[in-house]
Amino acid sequence: MKRPLRGRIMGILRGMAFFLISMLLVQPVPARQQASRPVGEILKSFVEDFRDDPAAGARYVFGITVRDASEPEWHVVVGGRKDAAGRFEVDLQKGLPAEPAAVYVTDRKTLEKIDRGKMNALTAMGRARSTDPAPMDVSFMPGFQPSEDFLAGFLPLTFHFWTRGFPETVSFGPAAGREVHGATMVVLYYQKGLRSAWGQIRKGQHVNADPKDQVNPFPTMIIGLRGRAVSKVGGVEKILDPGRMVFVPPGVAHEAWNPFDEPAEFIILMFGEGA
Repeated sequence: MKRPLRGRIMGILRGMAFFLISMLLVQPVPARQQASRPVGEILKSFVEDFRDDPAAGARYVFGITVRDASEPEWHVVVGGRKDAAGRFEVDLQKGLPAEPAAVYVTDRKTLEKIDRGKMNALTAMGRARSTDPAPMDVSFMPGFQPSEDFLAGFLPLTFHFWTRGFPETVSFGPAAGREVHGATMVVLYYQKGLRSAWGQIRKGQHVNADPKDQVNPFPTMIIGLRGRAVSKVGGVEKILDPGRMVFVPPGVAHEAWNPFDEPAEFIILMFGEGA
C-alpha cells in the first residue's frame, strides 16, 4: 500500500544520503574570528545574502527553530518579487509563521558551523536512516500539506538560502563532513533528479555494510579521486582508485570498504527518476 505523500516526503528528507558533484577542490572560506553572534544576527545575514539570489524569485515561507537559543523561533518570508532597488523581497521575522509551513530545526552549535562555512546545511541534514540523529532536521507545522513537487523546490531552496555569496561554493574534506553510511561525507548539491557528494573511506570503514542500505532505484556513479577502496557491485568486486569510475545500475546492491592504509576519496553522483 502506498504511503501518504507527507510520510513519503519525510522519509526522503530523513533518509538523505550523501553524494557530491565537483572534481575541483574548493578552498574553504576563512573562518570568522569574531565571537558568537546573536542568532537573529546570523539569520539576518543569510536573509540579506538571499535577497540577491535568483532562487528568491519564487514565493516561499518557512520557519527556523534554534532549540537552545534565547529566542528560538523565527520565520522567513520570501516574496518572490523585487523591490524598487532591484533586490528580492525577503524578510526575517520572530516566531513561527502564521500559516503552516516547513521548519528547519537545529541548535546554536550547528547554526554557527553553517554560519562560518565549516559545514553546509544539506550535510547537517543528511542521515542514512530516519532513526539516525542529524544536526539539522526538518519538521512540518500542523496543517501543512506538502505538494507532490515539494522536494523539487525545497532541496534547492535549502542549498541557496544557507549558502552565501556568488558564485556559491561548498568546501569539502574531512573537517566539513559527517560520518553517514560508514564514510565521511559532504553534500554538495541536491535537486530533483540529482544527488551529489564527496566522500572519504578510512582504513577499516565499510560503506553500506547493512544489506538494507545497498540498493537504490536510480543509477549511481562512484568516481575515485585519491587512495584505493574495494567496491562490490552486484556481487563483483572492483578496485576503486584515482581516475576510475564505478557504475552502479538501478536496483543493484553495492557496498565498499577500505583495507588499505591510505584513506580513499571519491565523488558520488546519483541521478535520474527518484534521485
